[in-house]
Amino acid sequence: WVGPDVWHAHCVHLNSQEISLFSRTGTGVCHCPGSNMRLASGIAPTPAMLAANVRLGLGVDGSASNDAANLLSEARLAVLIQRLGGDPSALSARTALEMATRGGAAVLGRTDIGAIEKGMAADIVAYRLDQPGFAGALHDPVAALVFCQTPSVDLSIIQGRVLVQEGSLVQMDLPMLIEKHNRLSTALIRGD
Repeated sequence: WVGPDVWHAHCVHLNSQEISLFSRTGTGVCHCPGSNMRLASGIAPTPAMLAANVRLGLGVDGSASNDAANLLSEARLAVLIQRLGGDPSALSARTALEMATRGGAAVLGRTDIGAIEKGMAADIVAYRLDQPGFAGALHDPVAALVFCQTPSVDLSIIQGRVLVQEGSLVQMDLPMLIEKHNRLSTALIRGD
């Protein structure tokens, strides 16, 4: 099951022949390092996939294996899990951030997202760099964004609409959404 309209999640056990097949056929991969670590399922060979020009994006998987659902955290984990092999240059913060943006768009076959450019969807998130979590890390703001684990988004604009401003949801009743989510989760767990 391969082709430019196909992508697979995880791919922690791909061998070199399978990586080559994915590359030749344009098959994409959604790397979910947080889920892979939580489930102890393995470490995806992302450097080999990138070297072979496999379309590679990042994902968070589902709440059963990744409660945070934080894509920026996945970028951090993608870098750190590759460093377990002893090579601190196995995957850079910039490459991980590209996997989360342009890479994810490519995996999904989307040409309207993944970058801040004319003609693209007006989707952007922003973080204040003058926060304590970034102190001492501003020599490389991209690496700081990936490694410093910022606590929350300061500004989020989706399709040109401001959804988060100054760290707070705009025009949404957050307590009501949390209560509804908890109610649905309980019903799902009980089998209702």
